[in-house]
Amino acid sequence: MEVLEAEVVVEVGKFLKALATYSGKEFKRLYHGRGEKTFPFLTIDSIDDTLFIQFFETNPYEDKISNLSKEIFPHKNIIIKKRYTNETFAIKGEIPKEAYALENGYKFKLNFLNQNIGYFGDTKHAREFIGKIARDKSVLNLFSYTCGFSLYAKKNGAKFIANVDMSKSALKVGMQNHAINNLPNKNVAFWPYNILKAFNKLKKIAPYDIIIIDPPTHQKGSFIASKDYIKIIKKLNSLTHSQTTLLACINSPTFSKEELISMIENNSSFKFKHQIPNPKEYTNSTLKALVFNASKSDL
Repeated sequence: MEVLEAEVVVEVGKFLKALATYSGKEFKRLYHGRGEKTFPFLTIDSIDDTLFIQFFETNPYEDKISNLSKEIFPHKNIIIKKRYTNETFAIKGEIPKEAYALENGYKFKLNFLNQNIGYFGDTKHAREFIGKIARDKSVLNLFSYTCGFSLYAKKNGAKFIANVDMSKSALKVGMQNHAINNLPNKNVAFWPYNILKAFNKLKKIAPYDIIIIDPPTHQKGSFIASKDYIKIIKKLNSLTHSQTTLLACINSPTFSKEELISMIENNSSFKFKHQIPNPKEYTNSTLKALVFNASKSDL
């Protein structure tokens, strides 16, 4: 038994050393175990001088990974988050009071004590896409969370951005994200609306040139994608014009790309154009980020 235990430690050590070669300051997912066979309970992120390790369920390797990480990784801080018990603590250094994820030079304010720390790296390419098409456009950013899409749109010349999320605290962080990136809030709105009940308000300044839908899969009491996503889709035509671009996202293993395309094409005037690829680090990610164009003949 002791020999087997020693072999496990050696193999885990080799695995961690392979990840420890990254030394950049920008956010980097070093390991995405979700959906993998090896360590499906684990994700590891390098965030400047902080290593962020998340355990999503109980497992026999937790102590080995934690202890060996202190020996192998050069980071100033190593933070452990146990998602299954909602515990967060530092095993090396401290939990920084001020921390930021860097992405293409943009800063995203983080709070390691929250379940979602304020940044989702898997939507990086989708944000880049919005930056490429945002100039002189009006943008409706639904489920805006901490307003990452808004940063790219504002930096790249959008004429107006409406960030909509029922979480006032998330929108407050979104405002701070604009400030720390030296992006003025002129012509940027932060609306704490329940989206399903706010369409009359949203229509007042429609149509929009770009609409982004990036909802949670299941948020108890406010949004359940399996039954509520279609409610938004059915109202899209009232917010659009003949050249509106729609970016529709869903991150769920039970909600397929084909289902989302069918839902949108059968209940709105949008036609599927292409899927934005996920960052390669997110192996087996269930995120689907799909681009649609309005059908001129139907509007």
